[in-house]
Amino acid sequence: MRNIPEIARSHHEKLNGSGYPYGMTGDQIPIQSKIMTISDIYDALTAADRPYKKATSVEQALDILDYERKAGNIDGTLLALFVEAHVYERTRPRR
Repeated sequence: MRNIPEIARSHHEKLNGSGYPYGMTGDQIPIQSKIMTISDIYDALTAADRPYKKATSVEQALDILDYERKAGNIDGTLLALFVEAHVYERTRPRR
């Protein structure tokens, strides 16, 4: 529980060091933050309750996540687990 602030603080970091707030790379980023990053991006893309943009489809969101993987921004192994385990199907209902 004491690592929660660091995990939350690091979830905008990218594997290639282009994230924030620290510019961490690869193994410097806690695995929990890497998981949170994938979940956060997926949620931001598919959330129907965002007044400033329309939600994307699950397929579009997964394509965007794959693009982020190819760009070196997110962990490919964790993304594969997210997709293969259909974690995205366990999210709150979309409108």
